[in-house]
Amino acid sequence: MGMTLTVGDFKRVAFYPKAAIVGLFNQLILLPIIGFAIAVALPIEPVFAVGLMVVAACPGGATSNLISHLSKGDTALSISMTAVSSIITIVTIPFIINFALGYFLEGDAVAIQLPVIPTIINILKLTALPVLMGMMINHYLPKFVLWAKKPVAIGSGVIIIIALGVMVLKLDQIGDVWDFIKAVFWSVLVLNLVTLAVGFFSARILKLSAPQAATISIESSMQNNVLGMAIATSATMLDNPLMAAPAGVYGIVMCTSGVILIYIFRSIIHD
Repeated sequence: MGMTLTVGDFKRVAFYPKAAIVGLFNQLILLPIIGFAIAVALPIEPVFAVGLMVVAACPGGATSNLISHLSKGDTALSISMTAVSSIITIVTIPFIINFALGYFLEGDAVAIQLPVIPTIINILKLTALPVLMGMMINHYLPKFVLWAKKPVAIGSGVIIIIALGVMVLKLDQIGDVWDFIKAVFWSVLVLNLVTLAVGFFSARILKLSAPQAATISIESSMQNNVLGMAIATSATMLDNPLMAAPAGVYGIVMCTSGVILIYIFRSIIHD
């Protein structure tokens, strides 16, 4: 991703923040509301309903950046949204999850806290540093970037396939994969599709460009499900592997829909 970006791309996001504001509103405000509505409306066990809210509370992740990039979306906007949402959700995740625990399980809320400094360090390691390295390559070795364009694209596709396999393995570690899929598939699928649609059409209604709309659609629907699984299984947080099931199944669904989105958005976005 970094090999396609320049400093000017990020300056544009900062100087014209409308797209970022729309996307963050969708991701941080509308997504948890939609997740809650789905958890209430569909027949889903309370423990899985909380797990669905964990997914809805999480920020975007590196997968959304990759899908946005391969879809010809606004990569700088995607990375910027991921960075900002990851920092803001340090505050919002505890509030949303504790609300879900009290509502769906009718018990005392558990004090959830995300470590601020380690979270910021992880954002830098997983997003900012690799992108910065790619931007430096783009600046100093432009001929190499042109040569590497196709191999990198192929490698990115392989990464998505590997991510699907990792999600299945993680689910298998906490229980029966097919039982989890049967229990939460429809709620997870509806959450993914609704947020995709809301993200895209809200951006277009507000007259944002097609690449920006594609990115906001992807960022509104593709969450950091690995963080969600970590929150659910951590002994210092929820300590409930069953609550990790929606996040794991969501990872499978969003990677699958992400591959489809790449083809859809690439067909409607022109260089």
